[in-house]
Amino acid sequence: MLALLATVAAADPRSDAQKRFYIGAKAYHANNFAAAAEHFEEAYKILPLPEIAFSAAQSYRRQYRIDRKIERAQRAVDLYRLYLDAVKTGGQVGIAADGLDAMERELQKVGGTKSVTAPVVQRTTIIINPQLAAERMQGDDGFELSEAPDDTAKIVALLDGKPVPVYEKLDVEPGPHKIHVEVEGYMPADATERAVKDSNTTANMKLEPRPAKVTVKTETGVHLRVDGRPATGPDLALPAGRHVIAITKKGRESVAREVIVRRGEVITINEPLEKTTRRKAVPWVATGAGVLAIISTATLITALVYDDRAADKLSSFENQGDKSPADVADYNTLVQRRDRLSTGAW
Repeated sequence: MLALLATVAAADPRSDAQKRFYIGAKAYHANNFAAAAEHFEEAYKILPLPEIAFSAAQSYRRQYRIDRKIERAQRAVDLYRLYLDAVKTGGQVGIAADGLDAMERELQKVGGTKSVTAPVVQRTTIIINPQLAAERMQGDDGFELSEAPDDTAKIVALLDGKPVPVYEKLDVEPGPHKIHVEVEGYMPADATERAVKDSNTTANMKLEPRPAKVTVKTETGVHLRVDGRPATGPDLALPAGRHVIAITKKGRESVAREVIVRRGEVITINEPLEKTTRRKAVPWVATGAGVLAIISTATLITALVYDDRAADKLSSFENQGDKSPADVADYNTLVQRRDRLSTGAW
């Protein structure tokens, strides 16, 4: 038991560092470089890896370009050197070398060469960290900072009813605080987080994807299946992605349609149904039985073969779902061929 507890304890620092790094990466992608630098610094204190030092240096360098605070340039220089002392080739060596050169030139302009240590100030803070369902944590060695964000969705956050930035430390009074977060394409999230005096609290706000709303306009009394599963229409709530919607009704041609929807998208599908070949043929039979004499047996048999194949294809849609566009096209082609042959036979 003691050995197990020791193993868990040993794993905690890396996990804690990764959580800080991940929030820092999201702040970086949101162009909040000051907040990103702060999170990377905390991650580096927990786990002093050169990759984390590089990420913090990048954040300080980019924030310096915004506010021109020389202490940011100095800290970037210190962190770039830490990275280059540990990593000689590969990795981000080229970018680090260029960043170091740029920041050293900035320091030379003001004659600053000493490292700056910021005084420690006790603060009571809350960090709002939206967690989208689509996000995935990087692996155990995931301390590489990408310059391209994975998701650029607009985020709106309210703290006690007032708009606030996400990912950065927000100074608050000790006690409970109401948090509201909205992200385009996701369901809003609300929570109450208690701030503890002289410490930081991270509010992890989990947001679920908003389903797409698909309305199927067709005849009454139809049966709907989505990806092979029965569905109640005409209004469907579907997760983002590709889906196959099958529409069936007795005496009507069955239809399978593929749709690709985005989170929160609202679309309408207009799908009129055709009478089956058997029903369309009845008026022809009534007008003259003599026409039956010219029916081509071979043509009719071929039509029946296509009918069987189309039925098999539709059955696979209903039972398995998630068919490719080629499968949907094949089904529609089989139905068209069957109809042409059957109509010609009659």
